Amino acid sequence: MLESQKTRGSKSYCIGYSKTLQKYILSSVVKWIAWYNRYFEISEEEYNYGTDKIELLDEIAGECAEQGVESARYLCSDRDDENETGNRKDTYAALKKGMIPYDGDKLGSLD
Repeated sequence: MLESQKTRGSKSYCIGYSKTLQKYILSSVVKWIAWYNRYFEISEEEYNYGTDKIELLDEIAGECAEQGVESARYLCSDRDDENETGNRKDTYAALKKGMIPYDGDKLGSLD
């Protein structure tokens, strides 16, 4: 779970902060044979869209999902074969290392 994670279950994404990467993250669920996540960088301003500009955040999430690994925002994925370019394996390892244990009481909703 990311720091300050907020979930938009109806649109299959969540946003939060990674202390290890020092970046705001949009995590998009990819519905494939086995569901997995792709992680994209967003700005602090975009993270804050979750409070009053949810439609803009939905647009960003939609663009990230559509562009996938080709997105300029793309950081890494739960799938190893999508992390073979550049330093994505290291990015994924750092992201996972900084994940905090799941706590439903700390999980915010955007729905």
